[in-house]
Amino acid sequence: MLNELIDDAKALHLKQFGVAATWVASAPGRVNLIGDHTDYTGGFAMPFAIDRYTLVTASLGDSKVHQVYSEFAGEQVDLVAGPPRELTGGAAWHDYVVGVITLMSGIGFEVPPLRISIYSNLPVGSGLSSSASLELAVASLIEGVCGKTIDATQKMLLCQQVEHEYALVPCGLMDQFAVCAGQQDHLLQLDCLAQTAEMVAIVGEDVRFLIIDSQVRHQHSGGGYTQRRDECFAAQEILGSSLRDATEQSVALLEDKTLRERARHVVSENARVATLAGAMRSANYSLAGEAMNLSHQSLRDDFAVSCTQVDQLVAIAQQQPGVYGARMTGGGFGGSVVAMVKPAEVDAISQAITAAYEQATGLSTQPLLVVAVTGAQLHSN
Repeated sequence: MLNELIDDAKALHLKQFGVAATWVASAPGRVNLIGDHTDYTGGFAMPFAIDRYTLVTASLGDSKVHQVYSEFAGEQVDLVAGPPRELTGGAAWHDYVVGVITLMSGIGFEVPPLRISIYSNLPVGSGLSSSASLELAVASLIEGVCGKTIDATQKMLLCQQVEHEYALVPCGLMDQFAVCAGQQDHLLQLDCLAQTAEMVAIVGEDVRFLIIDSQVRHQHSGGGYTQRRDECFAAQEILGSSLRDATEQSVALLEDKTLRERARHVVSENARVATLAGAMRSANYSLAGEAMNLSHQSLRDDFAVSCTQVDQLVAIAQQQPGVYGARMTGGGFGGSVVAMVKPAEVDAISQAITAAYEQATGLSTQPLLVVAVTGAQLHSN
């Protein structure tokens, strides 16, 4: 699939600018199997990079600005490096491009004027880290253009900084880590405090992963995500310790009901990451699925980041024969559901979910079968 997408991206660049692309970079999306809203408190998560990609191609420009075309947005804009613009709503796709170019220029990358085209088969707004995918693809492209690289952790942190400053999303590092450091056929057991990951092989032929888009779009630059983050930090301040180090007993003593619920989710979710990791290593998919189901219950009830349609979609998925477990994935307020399923039942599960969800909500969805792939990379041209 990736090689075909590279060819398509090159063809797009030639059509748009009339010259062949000199540099090509790609970055996958990511799905989080478990461990949501744990990263910004230094907790644990288990994402993996998926075989849906953002492709960025470039050739040298002939003006003082970067000419950037986005196929998914259907527009071309002129960009220059500089501070973030004032946002009145969510960030535009080109804010991420400007952010990466500006921050890389600030650490010694002399970026010449470029013609850049962006091509993707990664759904935008579906909770699969399309913004992190774009950031890492652009960063990898700039490395190729300038003929030098930066440390992988530094690149992840730079792209996280783009989210903070150019999109006003106070996210943790999970998305950028998974998109950058993903490995084929492996999950990442991520320690967000140490900024390290242990690779967990997907063993055997008895499990597959489906992503089902609820078609409800989320916007993390809105207040909900930031509010949850602030509530976690408020709970930590009262406890006098990180939620990573808190216990269920200490959290139960929090007097404020909302803070108690938010903290309870994080503490229990960190424990579920360990449970699921151990289950995957021993190919105990029933136990792994149970952890996923409990995770969704916690995100819905304690963290309050689900929505009616996503809850319906999760319930439909969990009821299907051959589904080990299902949960919302990503920051919430819409987006996608991830289901762990038996390979022989993929087609039947997909058809049943599609029919039942449309009947329940009037929304159409088509489950995606995904595999774990390598992270962001520069391609020889």
